[in-house]
Amino acid sequence: MVCYEKHQDLGGIWNPAAGGAYAGVRMQSSRMSMPFSDHPPGFAADFPEQHEVQAYLHAYADEFGLLDAVRFGHEVVRVAKEDGRWRVTARSGGVTGSEDVDAVLVANGELWRPRLPDGGLPSAGTGVRVLTAPEYRGPEEFAGQRVLVVGGGVSGADIAADLAPHAARVDWSVRRRQLFLPRDIGGAYNDALFSYAGRVAVEEVPYAEYLDWLTEWTPEYMAMYRATGLLPEAGFHGAVHVNEKIVPAVHGGGVHPVAAFARFGDDGRAVLADGTDGRYDAVVLCLGYEPPDYGFLQVPGGLRREDLYEHHFWRHDPTLAVVNTPVDTEAFGTACPYFEAIGGWVLSVLGGKAALPGPDERAEWCARHMSALHDRRYLDCWLETIRYGLLSGTLPDPAVHFRAYWTLVSSQVDPANLRPGKARPLPAVHDGRLDLDAVRHRVLAALPAGTRERLLARGEIDAADAAAAARVPAGRELQPWLPYRQRETAPAGPAEGRAA
Repeated sequence: MVCYEKHQDLGGIWNPAAGGAYAGVRMQSSRMSMPFSDHPPGFAADFPEQHEVQAYLHAYADEFGLLDAVRFGHEVVRVAKEDGRWRVTARSGGVTGSEDVDAVLVANGELWRPRLPDGGLPSAGTGVRVLTAPEYRGPEEFAGQRVLVVGGGVSGADIAADLAPHAARVDWSVRRRQLFLPRDIGGAYNDALFSYAGRVAVEEVPYAEYLDWLTEWTPEYMAMYRATGLLPEAGFHGAVHVNEKIVPAVHGGGVHPVAAFARFGDDGRAVLADGTDGRYDAVVLCLGYEPPDYGFLQVPGGLRREDLYEHHFWRHDPTLAVVNTPVDTEAFGTACPYFEAIGGWVLSVLGGKAALPGPDERAEWCARHMSALHDRRYLDCWLETIRYGLLSGTLPDPAVHFRAYWTLVSSQVDPANLRPGKARPLPAVHDGRLDLDAVRHRVLAALPAGTRERLLARGEIDAADAAAAARVPAGRELQPWLPYRQRETAPAGPAEGRAA
């Protein structure tokens, strides 16, 4: 095994020297949920900063002797299949070399190519400084300036709130209202509120009632949120952005929400969707990211995202796989367990322990799920972790070991629980408000009747569970990979729920 890394150190965007992240970026996942399953964190921070995450990755690589397989400073410039094997060509210090391998895993990340406005940037002579989120290096250099931050996602919220105490004025251009929740909610980590199963169950709680719960848990925060007019009163529970600073900053007058950005005028003025415009000393663009550059993959027709089965396997030849977060999604919970699960599934397939469907089925899946990448979806990485773990066979099979499976999915997110044979009950903070018994019975109802009978005979479930599962109405079954709602407009059906 060999790993090519373009930079001189590991970490990707968490490597400060790589320039892939803006100043002050912090994990949205807590120290409880972010680590790999077999290596707890050594830092004390509840939500680690960039250098702490990189230090953790170094500690992991040292613990398991991974660095000997990494060739730092090697940029892969070409991958092509020749004579039945993949030939990988990499360049380092002006020297190019190649070697042949049986399989290729691409993990070049999806946060390297910031998206720019369709109308382009203002010319240099306008005197407006324009930078993208990764180029932001702190608020001090913007002291006394008028700044426009464009983008209503996490990076835009982070940077706008960061600038508020320093800039003369901060306008924040947002296209639509988003649900921003703090990292700490009523003394609990944001990602500790519900178990895996609870994350599915809470979707059936009316959104207005869910907002009432949030008001109960964080009354001051929600009062400020409503006063700003930014709280989405209609929405769904899954589309969560994690930031505890932007709502107080808007409420306190340090950040001023304005209409969506439309374009730059010829003189550098920022023109907004409501027809207003303004001149700024600096504009920080937080418009998301373009798809990763897969130009180095020399495959027929080029690597098209539309040809990635389940977002990760090239459907034409699954010995080529991509281990990146799907770029057509808004993800929550993207942390080490998620990538560990993807990697485990890919390696299980390549090692023959797990199987993919045939070429025709892979093509049909891609045609059904990858034909409208402009229609962005919400990705719950915690539930995706369960799905990939079941696909790879690393998690308890509910058709055989239902008790262990249910212990895992009805517990809070804890990576150590994902290790084979390690599941232990870990009640989530607010699961008591949900009917998890109903979720369990719906999952059982998705199993064949004969399977439920065998589970009952082995003591994996009791007679009450078996009877309740038999009473679940047709269409209310819940597949064990816990399909979840991925769009704001309508819940995902069983087929769509399998994919992010």
